[in-house]
Amino acid sequence: MGIKLLNRFFLERCSKQSIYKTNLQSLSNKTIVIDTSIYLYKFAAENAIAENMYLLISIFKKYKIEPIFVFDGKPPDEKKEILLQRKNDKKAAQQKYIDIKNILDSEELDSEKRNSLLLNMDSLKKQFIRIKEVDINKIKKLMDAYGVIYYDAMGEADVLCCQFVKSGLAWACLSDDMDMFVYGCKRVLRHLSILNHTVILYDTERILNDIRLSEDDLRDILILSGTDYNSQNETNLIESIKWFNEYKKSANWQLMHFYDWLVKYTKYIKDINHLLNTRQLFVLDNYDGVISKQQEKPCNMNDLKMILQDDGFIFV
Repeated sequence: MGIKLLNRFFLERCSKQSIYKTNLQSLSNKTIVIDTSIYLYKFAAENAIAENMYLLISIFKKYKIEPIFVFDGKPPDEKKEILLQRKNDKKAAQQKYIDIKNILDSEELDSEKRNSLLLNMDSLKKQFIRIKEVDINKIKKLMDAYGVIYYDAMGEADVLCCQFVKSGLAWACLSDDMDMFVYGCKRVLRHLSILNHTVILYDTERILNDIRLSEDDLRDILILSGTDYNSQNETNLIESIKWFNEYKKSANWQLMHFYDWLVKYTKYIKDINHLLNTRQLFVLDNYDGVISKQQEKPCNMNDLKMILQDDGFIFV
């Protein structure tokens, strides 16, 4: 789901012109592509997937923002290890949840201890949320009824989202996944507030100017620091930046790629072939013409009401 310490690094180094909170109204008449799975999990944690998705789309329509939702396809083989780890983490969290519930059901506890355990249970429950196929299909039916566009990605949704932005078919991507910066997404919207109708806008071009790196330089540093595809690396962002600065000071930096320099002069890279293969996954050279934008669909209020009424939604 991203690069550790990257957000802190950006916030410490970048100006308020590069990263700032803005009202959704400022995005009026713009097309925004959305990494849907992130919000499905958030809404599921609030036990309100359909309701909150309806509210989100309604807010977009209120401000004349055209949303394009992208659903995840099949994850690449390179991600099997991290997915297995996440699956095991969910099982562990679920077991802890059950253990605490058994304590609450079987022991006499004072109110302070009980409340503490309930808070712990609430936190654990969010860690083993699963989105089922039936949930996804229901949300797609809601989107069809509400007249919004969605796509099923061949692989990871964030790749297609970045292709939309890079090709100019979308102005920005709404996602909390920091991998968007590895792909070179021009504008990223994070920390959406449905209540306050605000987002944090990250302007990647301005960010690159602030941190004095090219898009390729930043990508090299971030991949070296560890992504979902190479999370077992014994590397981190701070060390990677330190080594990049040393590389730039060297006499022959223009004659050697950063990774080649590291291999020759340091022991920082353990598996150069794996690193290069990982880097290739994040390069979107041929995004022009890969996608074509669907035509906007009409809204069918009768279908929309039927879908939401099943969730206890009341129209007045």
